[in-house]
Amino acid sequence: MSTEDALREWVARHKVCWEVAPLVERDGGRNVQVGYELRLFARHEAGAHPDPGCSKCEDVYGNLKAVALSALPHEERPSRYDIAPFDASFHLRPESEWVPEVQLTIQIIHRQGYFLPVDDCEKKCASKIQTCLRALGAQPKSWYAFRTDS
Repeated sequence: MSTEDALREWVARHKVCWEVAPLVERDGGRNVQVGYELRLFARHEAGAHPDPGCSKCEDVYGNLKAVALSALPHEERPSRYDIAPFDASFHLRPESEWVPEVQLTIQIIHRQGYFLPVDDCEKKCASKIQTCLRALGAQPKSWYAFRTDS
């Protein structure tokens, strides 16, 4: 996939959704929000009968990674974005009515000083990534054929 239109079509076909949550670590006896964890989810093609970790799952993950990379800020910032490696598990969520999904996780954290509290850069980056995902047709939390909040 190289064009934004192809990504949009793939996002719709695989019902791509995302969630974002605070990334909290324990530092010196206290909890510190050090960034955000953004999780992308995608379903297999309709009618597919995949097994967890199968080659179809790897293909879905690869395309989710293309979606993620297109949504990440391209300029260097004080924040960085770590994409977790392929997870062979299916992920089941009530928001997707327990339909098996492939997950890709992005951590939005400080480039330096991991245990520093979250700041405006991480907040803005998380917001920008979500705006880009929405522009590609991805939806927050769950997939609806016709959303009124986008």
